[in-house]
Amino acid sequence: MDRTLRYRWWIFGVLLAAYFLVYLHRVIDASVARPIVEDIGVFDVTTSMALLASVYLYAYLVMQIPSGLMTDRIGPRKITFAFLLLAALGTFLTSFGHSFAAIIIGKILIACGMAVVYIPLTKILAVWFRKKDFATLNGSIIAVGNVGAIAAGAPIAWIIGSFGWRDTFFALGVITLILALLCLLVVRNRPSEIGEREILDIYPEDRQDHETYEKVPLKSGLITTAKSGRAFWMPATAYLLIYGTIMVYQGLWVKTYFEEIYAFASAALLISIIGVGKIISAALAGTVANMVGSKRTVMLTANLGYLVIWGIIWLMAGEINMFWFWMGINFMFGLFSGFMVLAFAQAKDWFPVSISGTVIAMVNVMIFSGGAVFTTLSGFVLSDMMSLSDFSTLWGIMFFAVAGACLMAFLSRDNNTGSVMEIKEAKPKRDRYDI
Repeated sequence: MDRTLRYRWWIFGVLLAAYFLVYLHRVIDASVARPIVEDIGVFDVTTSMALLASVYLYAYLVMQIPSGLMTDRIGPRKITFAFLLLAALGTFLTSFGHSFAAIIIGKILIACGMAVVYIPLTKILAVWFRKKDFATLNGSIIAVGNVGAIAAGAPIAWIIGSFGWRDTFFALGVITLILALLCLLVVRNRPSEIGEREILDIYPEDRQDHETYEKVPLKSGLITTAKSGRAFWMPATAYLLIYGTIMVYQGLWVKTYFEEIYAFASAALLISIIGVGKIISAALAGTVANMVGSKRTVMLTANLGYLVIWGIIWLMAGEINMFWFWMGINFMFGLFSGFMVLAFAQAKDWFPVSISGTVIAMVNVMIFSGGAVFTTLSGFVLSDMMSLSDFSTLWGIMFFAVAGACLMAFLSRDNNTGSVMEIKEAKPKRDRYDI
């Protein structure tokens, strides 16, 4: 076996471990936000909890375009090392912070660091793996990320209950520091850096017209993506709406909702079971799309199922006081929402690898805009009393947002062949094989 085909799995494994932490930090506020604000002491609990969750998403959002630019221009190795160091610093600051402002700054640093993991990881997929493997491997990435989401539920809640949130963040800081060093030691931008053949040399049949590792200016990449019409904007907008509802529910309020309204003692398990459902669908998404022959069809079908689940959450709010019923609903919540990972592949397939980082960054800008805005909105919808009426109103807003996502998925364009011929603006002016 060619050494390229072996070594790439070591790179993939290190960055996959880092992505586990990305998702853990993204969902951890459902378990840790309330202990933090109660320990620090704040006047408005619900607004502070929403701020703690949304500030991570806003910082993550701001870093997406720079992340795509740095990934395409510098390469995954150096930036993952540097930004995981930044995330480790933020985690330690959160651990030792004694004011709400210090905690917020720590969360911002964590988000900025963790924001520069996924796009480099997708660049590794584009450079080290075959194009036909992208959807399946990207689904695996999201699946591993959702293991982090599972860990952010019942396991983290237990750890915080046993050791406190400060020690928990300190341990996470140590783990992040180790992963930063592993990125420096293991990750390489492309096979030629270890003296081996590039993946398109191993599989020349994958090479397409306009396909290159050429450095394309950021402005050109952004313009190309923005001018692609429904090829980009429809799947990206659908994911924006879906992800906003996911972060409001799984990322912040699900544990509090079932503790306050239903008095479930094991509400943290509901966070974890969502992650289980998303692992299954994210891992199967690429395979199912290949079998069906249409990413759009799979995504639209899953969105309609997700809409039904939100209808149950909204219309049955305060009803059916059965823990196992809601465990099943939350599992289906994760199962249907996980198929939205196909939006990345659906959008990316229209563009050459030279701007893959920029395209993925723009998709991320869209989805994290949804997460940040929706979680911020939730803090205004809910009062400190956290009444059933408040939650019912919030769930109704989420239902109609998902209905909008179904419409966007319906209007999106499929790209079954993976052809980049229609996107001609990204054709490089010079023939250079750099990253």
